[in-house]
Amino acid sequence: MFSKEAFLKSAFPAYFFPLIMSGGPAYFLNKPELLKASYSTIALPSLIATVICFFLLKYLKEKQLFLFHRILITLLLIVSIGILSLLIIQIFALWTYLLDILPSAALGAGIIGMTKPLKKN
Repeated sequence: MFSKEAFLKSAFPAYFFPLIMSGGPAYFLNKPELLKASYSTIALPSLIATVICFFLLKYLKEKQLFLFHRILITLLLIVSIGILSLLIIQIFALWTYLLDILPSAALGAGIIGMTKPLKKN
């Protein structure tokens, strides 16, 4: 469930799907600022959130902690990643990218939370 292959299967789409979904239209609409944001402030937060959530869920599974229902775990991950994202936005003064970073990170956390269920051993 938390193997190297599972990690790659989670990390690959977490970066490339937001990249394609925002970068494709930006390319065809000739929007260079959106094209740049698609691989930086849109795709990267999703990837980072996915990596953090993957290893957090792996830790929780190993320690048998907080084994709740899948939807509750997902909501907790989204809120945690949202708070972490806001903290990073505040520290690095990235307020102009708030609507790029926050939804993308929440989406990455939500996807990993719904695809990696935690069950008691």
